[in-house]
Amino acid sequence: MKTRFIRFICLALVFTCMFTYQALNVQAETGGVTITAKNGKQLVLGAKSLYVDGALTASNPATFQFKTLHEAVAAAVDGTQAEPMTIYIEPDVYQMNGTLHDRGLYVDKDWVSLIGLAEDARDVVLADNRGHTIGAESASGSSPAETIFITGTGFHAENLTIGNYCNVDLVYPRDSSKNQEKRSSTITQAYVIGAANKEKKLDHYSFDNVRFVSMLDTLALGEVERVYYENSYVQGTDDYMGGGVIQLMKNTTLHNFTNKPIYAAGKEGMAFIDCVWEIDFADSQDLFLAKNSSTLYLINNSFKDLNGNLESIQWAPYPASNIKSYAYNITLDGKPYTILPEENGTVLNQEQLKAYSVYSLLKGEDNWDPAGMKTVAAAEKDLPINISVTQSAAIRTGEGSAELTAGVFPASASENITWSINSDAAVLSATTGASVKVEGRNTGEEPVKVTVTATADNGISNQAVVTVSPSFIDAPAFTQAPVLIEPQNGTVSVQYGLDLSYEKGVRADQSLVTWYRVDDKNGSNPVEMAVSRGNKPLSTYALTVGDVGYYVMASVQPKHLRSHEGPAVTAVSSRAITLEDISGTGIEKYNYRTTFEHFSTTWQPKLLSGVWTVDTLYPQDQKVEWKAEEKSAWSYTKGINGAADSQGLLTTGRGGRLLYPLDGRFGDMSLQLKLNPEKTAGQGFGSANGQYLEVYIKYDAATQTGYALRIERTTKYGIATDYTLYEYVNGAGKPISESVSTTAFNPGATIDLRVENNTLYAKATSATAQSSDQKEAKLPNEVSLSASVGGNTFGGFGIQHTGTVGGGNRTQLLELAVAYKEAPEAPAVEQPAAPEAPAAEQPAAEQPAAPQEPAAAPSYTTYTVKAGDNLSAIAKALLGSANQWRTLYEWNKDIIANPDLIYIGQELKIKR
Repeated sequence: MKTRFIRFICLALVFTCMFTYQALNVQAETGGVTITAKNGKQLVLGAKSLYVDGALTASNPATFQFKTLHEAVAAAVDGTQAEPMTIYIEPDVYQMNGTLHDRGLYVDKDWVSLIGLAEDARDVVLADNRGHTIGAESASGSSPAETIFITGTGFHAENLTIGNYCNVDLVYPRDSSKNQEKRSSTITQAYVIGAANKEKKLDHYSFDNVRFVSMLDTLALGEVERVYYENSYVQGTDDYMGGGVIQLMKNTTLHNFTNKPIYAAGKEGMAFIDCVWEIDFADSQDLFLAKNSSTLYLINNSFKDLNGNLESIQWAPYPASNIKSYAYNITLDGKPYTILPEENGTVLNQEQLKAYSVYSLLKGEDNWDPAGMKTVAAAEKDLPINISVTQSAAIRTGEGSAELTAGVFPASASENITWSINSDAAVLSATTGASVKVEGRNTGEEPVKVTVTATADNGISNQAVVTVSPSFIDAPAFTQAPVLIEPQNGTVSVQYGLDLSYEKGVRADQSLVTWYRVDDKNGSNPVEMAVSRGNKPLSTYALTVGDVGYYVMASVQPKHLRSHEGPAVTAVSSRAITLEDISGTGIEKYNYRTTFEHFSTTWQPKLLSGVWTVDTLYPQDQKVEWKAEEKSAWSYTKGINGAADSQGLLTTGRGGRLLYPLDGRFGDMSLQLKLNPEKTAGQGFGSANGQYLEVYIKYDAATQTGYALRIERTTKYGIATDYTLYEYVNGAGKPISESVSTTAFNPGATIDLRVENNTLYAKATSATAQSSDQKEAKLPNEVSLSASVGGNTFGGFGIQHTGTVGGGNRTQLLELAVAYKEAPEAPAVEQPAAPEAPAAEQPAAEQPAAPQEPAAAPSYTTYTVKAGDNLSAIAKALLGSANQWRTLYEWNKDIIANPDLIYIGQELKIKR
């Protein structure tokens, strides 16, 4: 049998020699083949040792040699930790050939090692050039843009480059003919390597002398528990590493083009030992190591400010009080440096430093030792590296306690924890142990923040902040029931009295006052119009035309600092609101202004004239699949990044929509919206796959017809958005202007829209100064657009946001102002009048039914508008002809701004 096998191999070798220059030596005992690689290294090939050389004429599986990496990976079998499946790769550029909808190379076997046959990692290149929405798309939203994708455990690579050249030029030093220009200058998510497998745990990934080349989201190994990088190079903009349980980089260079390299560290943190951080900022800014507060370990790290633009190094933009990081021997341009804020980091001493070895950080439960340091570390005590504590808690005196827990990392370390507290506003149930209960003892009026510290034997510690409130007491009693004051100056006020006195003085009123539009004095069919916020009662409500013809109701829930809100007591206006009650004159009464401070974010999907519709919508033109959930998608709060310094209406659900329907016929109108996107680089939204903000003007919500300005993330730039004017007809939109790329959608953005003489105008500006990249690209920081439109008589407006709403992707609305010009005279044929007989048959139809007084001394009767009335119907009944609506309008111009808008309760003058 063995002889026949050898003959088979020999015949195969004869054929092989026809297309390969390799000298082959058949290993009869093992069935393997020995070859000499181009670097002179002897390789024994076999079922678990394959060879790839792009210079081969063709592949020969019989001798375990392949022309393409794809063929070698397809021939691979599962390896083991002791005997990995090894694929040797000769110097060349190997294209992974991903498609629009799928990755080019999947490595699906366990314990696979890719070994480049060159000392210089730049000589062996695995390349692709596809990024999210730029060469890679997916209906689910996240595109399969990885150059290679791993689904097996135990993956290893060394002596090679893995690059995604979507946004980076490929420069191949061995052969310039294989250079490749980047696909696009627009920075997008262009992953170099990714890994995931729902069927198994992925662990034990390691890289030695590997270059990872891309820009945004370079490393996507968040599904791998432990990853080790040594002697490597990684570059990127934001979010280019992080995740898993723990990842460790040793003697590795991190090249940073922007200021948030780590999206979030893994469960047990992310470590950097003997690493160099190259800071390549084009503009002055801070470096935030992690976008989301994370545990980081930095041992012997040097930072190099390549362009003199680094202002500071900080752990995170919004550090959490219970997340601690650790540092030792940090330098910036050769000088000692302390990472900020200091309270979120621990500077290790020499004794504590002994715990922070590669082995201690990565060993886990199976003693993984990728760096071969187990014997060195074994001489040291198994000491805590990090203590995790419960996130901040809140308790109230007299109402139970909060339990805080502490966990040590690694799990094998000593769990001797000592607890302490810095205030007598709370007490601890114990001073040692893995957990402790905190009970409130606050006898004051105001909440108190106390710090509880957990400390290990080696002095490593962490803190939890507990807010301790005093005990609750009953809500204050009414000394005067709420009553509404008659409208004046365009507002309605509620007056009430509360017993807020106590032994030390008078407590502040924090009652929750909510305003409703209701049908009658009984408060029927309430529609929420405005709410209190910030523990400040909204005692005065600004009336709008949406209240005309309705009663107004105030609901007061009594409350002070130490109470829950009490039962609501309501008060209803004595009469329906009339147009005379609205501030302004004429058409000005229809103008609208808000800072959103008291905006009701309650889900309200009905289309009611003069009332905000608060709902969600999945528009017809979306490119990816997502669900518009039936719950409010807005919250009045601070955001982060570009929206961190102000309160406003923040998007919290995808597809959030705000529509303001308004019945009647309107002429020209204008709208101004001030807002803050959380994104600060001008790109506005999470991805360029149909994520946009639209602002509607002269818009009919019922038919979804009108005009809009769309602000959309574009694939043309990663530092700008596209502004385009749209026209909507029955929900279908089409662009009616060119798209202009601009940096105007940055914090401090202002949008001005107006329709004037059948032309739609838009102007957008930003208070944010442009970056060097934006200036270099010659992008405008403001934009003006215009388009001719057919015109309509709608007066509604609104906003739609289709972007993702993760922290950093949202939009915050600050102010909105809408103004109308006088409506054109409505033609009689558009009045809802009954058909009329020919004029000859009704000669008296144009005369008032009652005798007229002499013109020099006119007198009037009055008519009270009822439900269902319009000027045509009233004119027909009282003046004999529906066409007399114009006469009726002229008599009452002082109270009727728009002939199509009259309200229940209005008193119309009827000339005798």
